[in-house]
Amino acid sequence: MVPSPNTGKIPQENPITFPLCDTVMNRTGQIPTSLRVLTGTQFGSFCLGNGLSLVGTWMQRIACGWLIWEWTQSAFWLGVLAAGDLLPVMLIGPFAGVAADRWDRLRQNIRAQAVSALLALLMALLLAIGRLGLLEVIALTTLQGTLSAAIQPARLAMVRQMVGRADLGAAVALNSVTVNLARLIGPALAGMMIVRLDIIWVFAVNAAVTALYVLILGRLSLAFPQKLSAPQPFLREMAEGFRHVVATPALWLILLVMLLGGMIVRSMLELMPAIAVRIYPGNAMGLALLTGSAACGAIVSGLTIRPRSAVRLLYDVMVLWGLGAGAAILMTWATIPGLAVAAAALLGAATTRGLISTQTFVQITTPPDLHGRILSLHGLIARGSPALGALVIGFFADRIGIAAATLIAAAMLTFCFLLLAPLIRGAASTVEETD
Repeated sequence: MVPSPNTGKIPQENPITFPLCDTVMNRTGQIPTSLRVLTGTQFGSFCLGNGLSLVGTWMQRIACGWLIWEWTQSAFWLGVLAAGDLLPVMLIGPFAGVAADRWDRLRQNIRAQAVSALLALLMALLLAIGRLGLLEVIALTTLQGTLSAAIQPARLAMVRQMVGRADLGAAVALNSVTVNLARLIGPALAGMMIVRLDIIWVFAVNAAVTALYVLILGRLSLAFPQKLSAPQPFLREMAEGFRHVVATPALWLILLVMLLGGMIVRSMLELMPAIAVRIYPGNAMGLALLTGSAACGAIVSGLTIRPRSAVRLLYDVMVLWGLGAGAAILMTWATIPGLAVAAAALLGAATTRGLISTQTFVQITTPPDLHGRILSLHGLIARGSPALGALVIGFFADRIGIAAATLIAAAMLTFCFLLLAPLIRGAASTVEETD
């Protein structure tokens, strides 16, 4: 580290820093962490390519859903389509984590994205010649979901190889902002293309931006090389990752908190249509307002998180998920539309901050040779818990109403957190940050 020109001393490095995007220069005259990460490291190029690819992915998801609905008018087939995207994460996630630790992560990303671009192009060609049908869309979507699941641990673990430890929090937060921006931009662009042009252009654009992402990845030179160990049997390496989680109280506790928060708080995002209908009966604009507000809250949250040590992150996540549960109660019980929209923004902000804090904790406390395996478990919980929670809460919501079901679920979350609080206090003293 370079000594300070003012004091001649080496400044103390914060354990972790997050983006501060309110000004181009902060009060000390230094470039904010987020701007430095984007302009001074390979992460800026990666973030651009990943963002374009995610926009294309969301465009294609909307287009596939639209085609399925036009062909079948069936919510069941929409569920089958969603399962094709989600189930691969549940099935191959742990194996993908081992692959991320065993083989070169950058090459894995390049190959997977190249195949993904070809699949999008294939869907466009099949649609152009009239050979794209229900089963083809579901099969190709499942292949895309499998690719996404296979590469997710490598993609997340690769971030640590592009930025220094002090900038890791900024990179994780900017990654989250990119995802949420894509969730806003992708569906909007897809809708405009479907209405004004032709749905085939959605698939063509996705193929093009994904191919551009492949070119960007091909030009990357990671600053921190991956430490590859001698390969062992897959199941043994997978078991090693699980053993590390079980043997690290702070790690399994923060993942358990994310599991509970995902099931009870993040599931509200999956149940937005049911919530919107209660507040805005017969008006699809209500759903757009609630989901858009939640996404905006998520973006603002990702851009304004302050520096936190690993110990502080461990405490913060429980507070954040609790705040999100309160926002969910307010949103489902609100009788004033504006209040529900504000609660949705708070819900999006709290859940995003909780997810960023959890992923950052995993990144800075896990040994580098286990990053892929632990992040695969993190991704499994992050993707699976909202779907499971939506299924359970939705079941009871059909019988007692969405507001009552949410209130009961939030009360259960509070009870679980009260039980976990002493364990978290005890585990905080054992937290160790890795280099």
